[in-house]
Amino acid sequence: MELPEVDRIRITSIVDNFVDNLLRDQGPALRRPRQARSYERCLCAEHGLAECVQSERRGETFPLLFDFGATPLVYLHNLKLLLDDYRLDLASIRTLVLSHGHWDHYGGLLAFLQEKRQALPREAHLYAGEDAFLARWSVSGKDGRRDMGALDEKAIADFEIGVVRVKEPRLLAGQALLSGEIQRKTSYEVSSPASRVLRDGQDIQDDLPGEQALVYHLRGKGLVVLTACGHAGVVNTVLHAREVTGVEKVHAIIGGFHLSGAPEERIRKTVEDVAALDPDFVVPMHCTGIETIDALSERLPRKVIYNSAGTRYELIAD
Repeated sequence: MELPEVDRIRITSIVDNFVDNLLRDQGPALRRPRQARSYERCLCAEHGLAECVQSERRGETFPLLFDFGATPLVYLHNLKLLLDDYRLDLASIRTLVLSHGHWDHYGGLLAFLQEKRQALPREAHLYAGEDAFLARWSVSGKDGRRDMGALDEKAIADFEIGVVRVKEPRLLAGQALLSGEIQRKTSYEVSSPASRVLRDGQDIQDDLPGEQALVYHLRGKGLVVLTACGHAGVVNTVLHAREVTGVEKVHAIIGGFHLSGAPEERIRKTVEDVAALDPDFVVPMHCTGIETIDALSERLPRKVIYNSAGTRYELIAD
Protein backbone atom coordinates (compact mmCIF):
# COMPACT_ATOMS: atom_id res chain seq x y z
CA MET A 1 0.00 0.00 0.00
CA GLU A 2 1.37 3.40 -0.93
CA LEU A 3 1.49 5.71 2.08
CA PRO A 4 1.70 9.34 0.92
CA GLU A 5 4.51 11.41 2.39
CA VAL A 6 3.61 14.13 4.87
CA ASP A 7 5.46 17.37 5.47
CA ARG A 8 5.05 17.62 9.23
CA ILE A 9 3.87 15.55 12.20
CA ARG A 10 3.05 17.06 15.57
CA ILE A 11 2.46 14.63 18.44
CA THR A 12 1.21 15.89 21.81
CA SER A 13 1.47 13.48 24.74
CA ILE A 14 -1.76 13.95 26.71
CA VAL A 15 -1.50 11.01 29.14
CA ASP A 16 1.49 8.86 30.04
CA ASN A 17 2.82 7.01 33.08
CA PHE A 18 5.33 9.78 33.73
CA VAL A 19 5.37 13.53 34.33
CA ASP A 20 8.54 15.58 34.78
CA ASN A 21 8.15 19.35 34.66
CA LEU A 22 11.91 19.95 34.57
CA LEU A 23 12.91 17.99 31.48
CA ARG A 24 14.78 19.99 28.87
CA ASP A 25 13.87 20.14 25.19
CA GLN A 26 15.63 17.35 23.31
CA GLY A 27 15.73 17.18 19.54
CA PRO A 28 12.12 17.08 18.31
CA ALA A 29 10.79 16.95 21.89
CA LEU A 30 9.51 20.33 23.05
CA ARG A 31 8.57 20.37 26.72
CA ARG A 32 5.49 22.11 28.06
CA PRO A 33 6.37 25.57 29.38
CA ARG A 34 6.75 25.64 33.15
CA GLN A 35 3.61 26.71 34.93
CA ALA A 36 2.84 28.86 37.93
CA ARG A 37 2.94 26.99 41.23
CA SER A 38 -0.68 25.95 41.13
CA TYR A 39 -1.91 22.39 41.23
CA GLU A 40 -4.71 23.31 38.82
CA ARG A 41 -2.08 23.87 36.11
CA CYS A 42 -0.09 20.69 36.81
CA LEU A 43 -0.44 17.71 34.52
CA CYS A 44 -1.12 14.30 36.04
CA ALA A 45 0.42 10.91 35.29
CA GLU A 46 -1.32 7.55 35.34
CA HIS A 47 -0.91 4.07 33.90
CA GLY A 48 -2.40 4.98 30.55
CA LEU A 49 -1.77 6.51 27.15
CA ALA A 50 -3.36 9.28 25.10
CA GLU A 51 -2.06 11.49 22.31
CA CYS A 52 -3.16 14.10 19.82
CA VAL A 53 -1.51 13.69 16.43
CA GLN A 54 -1.59 16.37 13.73
CA SER A 55 -0.06 15.72 10.32
CA GLU A 56 0.24 18.08 7.39
CA ARG A 57 0.52 17.40 3.67
CA ARG A 58 0.57 20.10 1.00
CA GLY A 59 -1.07 22.59 3.33
CA GLU A 60 -3.83 20.21 4.48
CA THR A 61 -3.82 19.42 8.20
CA PHE A 62 -5.22 16.14 9.53
CA PRO A 63 -5.68 15.97 13.32
CA LEU A 64 -6.78 12.94 15.33
CA LEU A 65 -6.99 11.71 18.91
CA PHE A 66 -5.18 8.44 19.61
CA ASP A 67 -6.33 6.66 22.80
CA PHE A 68 -7.94 8.19 25.86
CA GLY A 69 -6.01 7.33 29.02
CA ALA A 70 -7.12 5.18 31.94
CA THR A 71 -9.43 7.49 33.88
CA PRO A 72 -11.80 10.36 33.08
CA LEU A 73 -10.19 12.40 35.87
CA VAL A 74 -6.69 12.46 34.39
CA TYR A 75 -7.64 12.46 30.71
CA LEU A 76 -10.07 15.37 30.93
CA HIS A 77 -7.80 17.35 33.27
CA ASN A 78 -4.72 17.00 31.05
CA LEU A 79 -6.70 17.52 27.86
CA LYS A 80 -8.16 20.79 29.12
CA LEU A 81 -4.73 22.17 30.01
CA LEU A 82 -3.15 21.10 26.73
CA LEU A 83 -6.04 22.38 24.64
CA ASP A 84 -5.30 25.76 26.19
CA ASP A 85 -1.50 25.52 26.07
CA TYR A 86 -1.24 24.36 22.46
CA ARG A 87 -4.47 25.85 21.11
CA LEU A 88 -5.81 22.51 19.98
CA ASP A 89 -9.19 22.84 18.29
CA LEU A 90 -11.62 19.99 18.86
CA ALA A 91 -13.89 21.35 16.13
CA SER A 92 -11.31 20.24 13.57
CA ILE A 93 -11.01 16.66 14.86
CA ARG A 94 -13.20 14.22 12.95
CA THR A 95 -11.12 11.14 13.67
CA LEU A 96 -10.78 9.25 16.94
CA VAL A 97 -8.61 6.13 17.10
CA LEU A 98 -8.74 3.49 19.81
CA SER A 99 -5.70 1.23 19.61
CA HIS A 100 -7.24 -1.68 21.53
CA GLY A 101 -9.80 -2.66 24.12
CA HIS A 102 -7.85 -2.28 27.36
CA TRP A 103 -9.09 0.04 30.09
CA ASP A 104 -5.85 2.07 30.24
CA HIS A 105 -6.48 3.21 26.66
CA TYR A 106 -10.25 3.73 26.59
CA GLY A 107 -10.87 4.78 30.21
CA GLY A 108 -11.47 8.46 29.45
CA LEU A 109 -13.37 8.01 26.18
CA LEU A 110 -17.01 7.99 27.30
CA ALA A 111 -16.48 10.86 29.74
CA PHE A 112 -14.76 12.80 26.96
CA LEU A 113 -17.75 12.28 24.67
CA GLN A 114 -20.13 13.23 27.46
CA GLU A 115 -18.30 16.52 28.02
CA LYS A 116 -16.96 17.38 24.57
CA ARG A 117 -19.20 15.71 21.98
CA GLN A 118 -20.80 19.01 20.99
CA ALA A 119 -17.36 20.45 20.25
CA LEU A 120 -16.58 17.70 17.73
CA PRO A 121 -17.88 17.73 14.15
CA ARG A 122 -21.14 15.85 13.65
CA GLU A 123 -19.45 13.38 11.30
CA ALA A 124 -16.80 12.29 13.84
CA HIS A 125 -15.88 8.59 13.76
CA LEU A 126 -14.05 6.18 16.05
CA TYR A 127 -11.73 3.66 14.40
CA ALA A 128 -10.95 0.49 16.35
CA GLY A 129 -9.89 -3.11 15.82
CA GLU A 130 -12.52 -5.79 15.38
CA ASP A 131 -11.99 -7.11 18.91
CA ALA A 132 -11.93 -3.76 20.73
CA PHE A 133 -15.29 -4.26 22.48
CA LEU A 134 -14.86 -7.79 23.83
CA ALA A 135 -14.86 -8.62 27.56
CA ARG A 136 -11.36 -9.23 28.91
CA TRP A 137 -9.71 -10.42 32.12
CA SER A 138 -6.45 -11.83 33.39
CA VAL A 139 -5.76 -14.86 35.57
CA SER A 140 -2.87 -15.69 37.87
CA GLY A 141 -2.19 -18.04 40.73
CA LYS A 142 -1.54 -15.11 43.04
CA ASP A 143 -4.50 -12.86 42.29
CA GLY A 144 -6.97 -15.21 40.65
CA ARG A 145 -9.24 -13.69 38.04
CA ARG A 146 -9.01 -9.93 37.53
CA ASP A 147 -11.78 -8.41 35.42
CA MET A 148 -10.58 -5.84 32.87
CA GLY A 149 -14.03 -4.81 31.71
CA ALA A 150 -15.23 -4.01 28.21
CA LEU A 151 -15.93 -0.81 26.34
CA ASP A 152 -19.63 -0.38 25.54
CA GLU A 153 -20.00 0.13 21.78
CA LYS A 154 -23.64 1.12 22.15
CA ALA A 155 -22.69 3.90 24.55
CA ILE A 156 -20.44 5.34 21.85
CA ALA A 157 -23.21 5.08 19.27
CA ASP A 158 -25.52 6.93 21.67
CA PHE A 159 -23.25 9.97 21.21
CA GLU A 160 -23.78 9.70 17.44
CA ILE A 161 -20.20 8.66 16.87
CA GLY A 162 -19.83 6.22 13.99
CA VAL A 163 -17.70 3.18 14.80
CA VAL A 164 -15.47 1.77 12.05
CA ARG A 165 -14.01 -1.70 12.64
CA VAL A 166 -10.51 -2.15 11.23
CA LYS A 167 -8.92 -5.46 10.26
CA GLU A 168 -6.84 -4.66 7.18
CA PRO A 169 -4.44 -1.70 6.85
CA ARG A 170 -6.47 1.45 6.26
CA LEU A 171 -5.44 4.87 4.99
CA LEU A 172 -6.89 7.87 6.83
CA ALA A 173 -7.30 11.19 5.00
CA GLY A 174 -4.43 10.32 2.67
CA GLN A 175 -1.92 10.93 5.47
CA ALA A 176 -2.03 8.31 8.24
CA LEU A 177 -2.13 4.53 8.13
CA LEU A 178 -3.90 2.27 10.59
CA SER A 179 -1.83 -0.88 10.73
CA GLY A 180 -4.62 -3.43 10.61
CA GLU A 181 -3.85 -6.75 12.27
CA ILE A 182 -0.09 -7.03 12.80
CA GLN A 183 1.74 -10.13 11.60
CA ARG A 184 3.88 -11.79 14.27
CA LYS A 185 7.26 -12.89 13.00
CA THR A 186 9.74 -12.81 15.87
CA SER A 187 10.03 -15.88 18.08
CA TYR A 188 10.15 -13.99 21.37
CA GLU A 189 7.32 -11.42 21.06
CA VAL A 190 4.56 -13.67 22.38
CA SER A 191 1.36 -13.06 24.32
CA SER A 192 0.82 -14.08 27.92
CA PRO A 193 -1.50 -17.06 28.55
CA ALA A 194 -2.75 -15.12 31.58
CA SER A 195 -4.55 -12.67 29.27
CA ARG A 196 -8.03 -13.92 28.45
CA VAL A 197 -10.89 -12.79 26.23
CA LEU A 198 -14.47 -13.91 25.62
CA ARG A 199 -14.71 -14.51 21.87
CA ASP A 200 -17.71 -16.22 20.29
CA GLY A 201 -18.75 -17.42 23.72
CA GLN A 202 -15.40 -19.06 24.44
CA ASP A 203 -12.75 -18.22 27.04
CA ILE A 204 -9.51 -18.13 25.05
CA GLN A 205 -6.02 -16.65 25.29
CA ASP A 206 -6.08 -12.99 24.27
CA ASP A 207 -3.46 -12.23 21.63
CA LEU A 208 -5.07 -8.85 20.91
CA PRO A 209 -4.88 -9.30 17.13
CA GLY A 210 -6.96 -6.17 16.60
CA GLU A 211 -4.55 -3.73 18.24
CA GLN A 212 -3.83 -0.86 15.87
CA ALA A 213 -0.62 1.10 15.42
CA LEU A 214 -0.47 4.44 13.61
CA VAL A 215 2.04 4.88 10.80
CA TYR A 216 3.15 8.00 8.92
CA HIS A 217 5.68 8.54 6.13
CA LEU A 218 7.63 11.73 6.81
CA ARG A 219 9.04 13.07 3.55
CA GLY A 220 12.76 12.50 3.23
CA LYS A 221 13.06 10.86 6.66
CA GLY A 222 11.08 7.64 6.69
CA LEU A 223 8.41 5.94 8.75
CA VAL A 224 7.07 7.25 12.03
CA VAL A 225 5.48 4.35 13.93
CA LEU A 226 3.23 5.03 16.91
CA THR A 227 2.54 2.02 19.07
CA ALA A 228 0.03 2.01 21.90
CA CYS A 229 0.88 -0.99 24.06
CA GLY A 230 2.56 -2.95 21.31
CA HIS A 231 1.12 -6.29 22.38
CA ALA A 232 2.19 -7.77 19.04
CA GLY A 233 5.73 -6.64 19.85
CA VAL A 234 7.38 -3.39 18.89
CA VAL A 235 9.71 -5.16 16.47
CA ASN A 236 6.84 -7.01 14.81
CA THR A 237 4.94 -3.73 14.59
CA VAL A 238 7.74 -1.93 12.76
CA LEU A 239 8.41 -4.90 10.48
CA HIS A 240 4.70 -4.94 9.63
CA ALA A 241 4.74 -1.20 8.87
CA ARG A 242 7.71 -1.69 6.56
CA GLU A 243 6.07 -4.57 4.73
CA VAL A 244 2.71 -2.85 4.28
CA THR A 245 4.16 0.45 3.05
CA GLY A 246 7.26 -0.75 1.23
CA VAL A 247 9.28 1.92 3.07
CA GLU A 248 12.43 0.60 4.76
CA LYS A 249 13.78 3.67 6.53
CA VAL A 250 12.47 4.17 10.08
CA HIS A 251 12.62 7.70 11.41
CA ALA A 252 10.93 7.27 14.79
CA ILE A 253 9.36 4.64 17.04
CA ILE A 254 7.08 6.20 19.64
CA GLY A 255 4.82 4.59 22.24
CA GLY A 256 4.41 1.67 24.60
CA PHE A 257 6.45 -1.50 24.07
CA HIS A 258 4.65 -3.70 26.65
CA LEU A 259 7.84 -4.88 28.34
CA SER A 260 7.33 -3.77 31.93
CA GLY A 261 8.08 -6.85 34.03
CA ALA A 262 9.16 -8.86 30.99
CA PRO A 263 11.94 -11.48 31.22
CA GLU A 264 15.46 -10.09 30.82
CA GLU A 265 16.10 -12.18 27.70
CA ARG A 266 13.05 -10.79 25.92
CA ILE A 267 14.10 -7.25 26.80
CA ARG A 268 17.63 -7.92 25.55
CA LYS A 269 16.42 -9.34 22.23
CA THR A 270 13.96 -6.50 21.73
CA VAL A 271 16.61 -3.86 22.38
CA GLU A 272 19.02 -5.48 19.93
CA ASP A 273 16.38 -5.78 17.23
CA VAL A 274 15.17 -2.20 17.75
CA ALA A 275 18.78 -1.07 17.34
CA ALA A 276 19.02 -3.12 14.13
CA LEU A 277 16.00 -1.26 12.75
CA ASP A 278 18.23 1.85 12.98
CA PRO A 279 15.60 4.47 13.86
CA ASP A 280 16.69 8.08 14.13
CA PHE A 281 15.08 8.23 17.55
CA VAL A 282 12.98 6.18 19.96
CA VAL A 283 10.45 7.48 22.51
CA PRO A 284 9.49 4.67 24.91
CA MET A 285 6.24 5.40 26.76
CA HIS A 286 3.57 3.90 29.00
CA CYS A 287 4.08 0.14 29.49
CA THR A 288 7.65 -0.05 28.14
CA GLY A 289 9.05 -0.45 31.65
CA ILE A 290 11.98 1.14 33.44
CA GLU A 291 14.33 -1.79 32.75
CA THR A 292 13.67 -1.57 29.01
CA ILE A 293 14.01 2.21 28.91
CA ASP A 294 17.36 1.92 30.71
CA ALA A 295 18.52 -0.81 28.31
CA LEU A 296 17.47 1.20 25.26
CA SER A 297 19.21 4.30 26.61
CA GLU A 298 22.42 2.34 27.12
CA ARG A 299 22.26 0.73 23.68
CA LEU A 300 21.09 3.86 21.81
CA PRO A 301 22.36 6.71 23.99
CA ARG A 302 21.83 9.51 21.48
CA LYS A 303 18.54 8.26 20.12
CA VAL A 304 16.30 7.66 23.15
CA ILE A 305 14.07 10.50 24.34
CA TYR A 306 12.37 10.35 27.73
CA ASN A 307 8.72 11.26 27.49
CA SER A 308 6.60 13.26 29.90
CA ALA A 309 2.91 14.01 29.57
CA GLY A 310 2.67 17.46 28.00
CA THR A 311 5.63 16.99 25.66
CA ARG A 312 5.06 17.94 22.04
CA TYR A 313 7.09 16.32 19.26
CA GLU A 314 7.67 18.39 16.12
CA LEU A 315 8.75 16.18 13.22
CA ILE A 316 9.54 18.12 10.06
CA ALA A 317 10.31 16.72 6.61
CA ASP A 318 13.55 17.36 4.76
